[in-house]
Amino acid sequence: MKKLASAGVTVMILSTLAYADTPEERGKAILDAQIAAVKKWSDSGPMTATFAKGAFVLLPTGEESASDGGIAAAIAFLDPHATLKDASYDHLTAAGNASVSWFTADLHFTVTSSGSTEKHTVRTIELLDGAAGWKVAVAAFTNVDKLAPNGSCNITHATDPGPLVNLLVAPASLAAALDAKAVVLGTDPGERGSGPDAKKLVDGWKKLQLTLDTAQKAREVHTPTYGYGMTNVKLAPSKAGGHAMAMSAFVLALPGANGTWSVVAASYGATF
Repeated sequence: MKKLASAGVTVMILSTLAYADTPEERGKAILDAQIAAVKKWSDSGPMTATFAKGAFVLLPTGEESASDGGIAAAIAFLDPHATLKDASYDHLTAAGNASVSWFTADLHFTVTSSGSTEKHTVRTIELLDGAAGWKVAVAAFTNVDKLAPNGSCNITHATDPGPLVNLLVAPASLAAALDAKAVVLGTDPGERGSGPDAKKLVDGWKKLQLTLDTAQKAREVHTPTYGYGMTNVKLAPSKAGGHAMAMSAFVLALPGANGTWSVVAASYGATF
């Protein structure tokens, strides 16, 4: 039954995307399918069906290949003893061009485990590749929560840090590289900005001291139609004697002239 159910969901996703002509329609089709997949999270097939072959995903627990099958459980904080009570999304924004489209959203999960109920908000940035049938080629799911000093996001398919990863620890440079309609997402519920508000949000971070976590790895990929970077970031304490705080970070950009990049989305997430 699981194999048949997965096949049915795969056909439904492909059929829906075939008739999704705008970035907003494509984003909604993917999100609807992913929320449905989380509700049946013990079967990894429906979630995997939303991703292109070879896609990579940054999760609250770390980066992995989309084919590994643990995405639904990881983004909803589910374990074998947990019960998902509710899953939804809001704040969908989407944009794109003839080759790729992308969207951001807030995902909300209510989970019961061992008699207690927890609510989680996870923010997603996902890029859909037209050459892959408008499936997700790369995605980042970042956790909205209080920061902790000793967290990390395990990046297993590492590369050397490049210009995109370095933007994540340079707020002034990130602000200057933002597209006019870029979306930026932070670790607090209210840290969300689009267009001019995104630049205003990042401008407010210019005095923060951010550094790459050299004990962890990074991943940066450039293609002819898009580029992305993901890494672990340390936020220096605001007071002497304090602890540096850990974050995961992700940036999605489009290539411009002379090797430049235009950032269309960026996010920072709490680690644990």
